[in-house]
Amino acid sequence: MTTILMILGVAILLAMTGYTIYIFAQLRKQKRLFEQAKQARFDRLTESIEIIGKAMLNGDCNHSEGVIRLKMLLDPLGKTRLNEYPAMWQLYQTVQDMPTHEARSALKKNERMKLDLTREAKEAELEDDIKREVSVLLANIK
Repeated sequence: MTTILMILGVAILLAMTGYTIYIFAQLRKQKRLFEQAKQARFDRLTESIEIIGKAMLNGDCNHSEGVIRLKMLLDPLGKTRLNEYPAMWQLYQTVQDMPTHEARSALKKNERMKLDLTREAKEAELEDDIKREVSVLLANIK
């Protein structure tokens, strides 16, 4: 009888050990997949930052739109934030609360023109500094 109980005890211990090994293997696999997904997200974010930065330097994207998009892409990275670049941050502060899309269309023409003048004046004032900062950002992101 004791032999049967010992065999049963050893069998239970072996089953529990096997299950523990299986769980640890699954955990390691899950961690690896998480790291791969994290790296893929980082790669997509940096690629998007590079595309927008190059478009800003080439004049394909106006600076206001660029800083808004860069802000949204830099925040998830956590390391590099837009406020580390004073000219881009200053332009972002100017345009962040300006209405877009339907809200902009709902404005009277003179209100839209006033906002456009404010935005364009700030873009012109900061253009050279923003281009320098975008170049630094592109160098830092690589």
